[in-house]
Amino acid sequence: MNTSARQSSGSAVETRLLLGDREHTKLVARKRRGAAFRMVTFIPVVLAVILILALLADVTLNSISWQVVEPRGSGQTFAWVEGFRGFGTWGRVVRLELAAQGLSAQEVEALFADSDELRKFRARNRVELMWSANGQPWRWVVANSRDRREEDYGLFTGLRNRSALLEGLEEGQNLYLNPWLDLSFFRKNASRTPIMAGLVSALFGTLWVIGLVILISLPVAVGTAIYLEEYAPDNTYTRFLEVNLRNLAGVPSIVYGILGLSVFVRLARIGPTVLAAALTLSLLILPVVVIAAREAIRAVPDSLRQASYGLGATRWQTVSRVVLPNAVNGIVTGMILAVARAIGETAPLLLIGAAAFVPRLPDGPLSTYTVIPIQIFSWISENDPEFQHVASAGIITLLGVLFLLYAFAFVVRRRFERHW
Repeated sequence: MNTSARQSSGSAVETRLLLGDREHTKLVARKRRGAAFRMVTFIPVVLAVILILALLADVTLNSISWQVVEPRGSGQTFAWVEGFRGFGTWGRVVRLELAAQGLSAQEVEALFADSDELRKFRARNRVELMWSANGQPWRWVVANSRDRREEDYGLFTGLRNRSALLEGLEEGQNLYLNPWLDLSFFRKNASRTPIMAGLVSALFGTLWVIGLVILISLPVAVGTAIYLEEYAPDNTYTRFLEVNLRNLAGVPSIVYGILGLSVFVRLARIGPTVLAAALTLSLLILPVVVIAAREAIRAVPDSLRQASYGLGATRWQTVSRVVLPNAVNGIVTGMILAVARAIGETAPLLLIGAAAFVPRLPDGPLSTYTVIPIQIFSWISENDPEFQHVASAGIITLLGVLFLLYAFAFVVRRRFERHW
């Protein structure tokens, strides 16, 4: 310890002798300002992480609730081992429920053989794995859209009053610990009944929109970046484009929504479809992707270009075979981060007419659609308090998608990172 102190003291003396007292004082002051600046920028990052964790904890707790339910079916629950059959779990639990309702084996098989009747049963019922049912852990339940829900409690409130709730159950009532975010949540379409509401239509709508956004914006953004960095002359027109690109990156998303409504929905008569949403969001993220691609291309050392030219390569051969492969990490990272922003956008899509209730999957670029943020907005706007649990499950899903995108961007950047 004394040795390290003597070394640091010796280095400080050497620095003072080399720079002089005045320059040394300036250097120390700059170091202090740098340390203070790092501290000032570190505090907001810590606060942002704390707020995100608090949000995640809040929505996670809100996605789990205790419910007193008066079922319209048999009212029976089934052990996890009794109902679990891998991919055949849904059919196994439904068969157990129908048998508990008094149907014979022949009647049950007849229902499964009739596609129309089975489709109606799927639309009205939902197989759920309750974490607790009447004090018994991990029980399968077939919930019906006509089930009457008497009471709804938060996770900790239900835990504190669990004994009193069990004792207060009337005949024909069950107490469930319901995790709203389960596999059934990703298999059900939108519904006016909370227990039957799912995210599948919004999830597929999001995939359609974002897939088209990538197909539209990536070639345009990369082509623009290549032109500005490798081909465009340094003149007034080029500088005008650069200034406008930076300005467009800071325009509020609602302005792009107005533009999409005027140009794509009304003028081009595309209507409130998947394609109109993809074009609007492409305009939204295009400046960001262009700037990220330009920075990635600019980061490639000029010596690589000169070496390529020295070997007789043309400009396009140099760009396509030398510059772009070495800039792919920055381009892909910028694209993924821009797409992550587009996934969370709601205002522009509401303006161009995205539907809040779509009970079917989109079947093409010209079909009606909804996306995850708009579906969450629709659920939060409902008067039924149970929709708050459904909305919390949707928020967790959206945060999970964003986390996966950011993690993928980090992996891509590390995988293709180059050190010059």
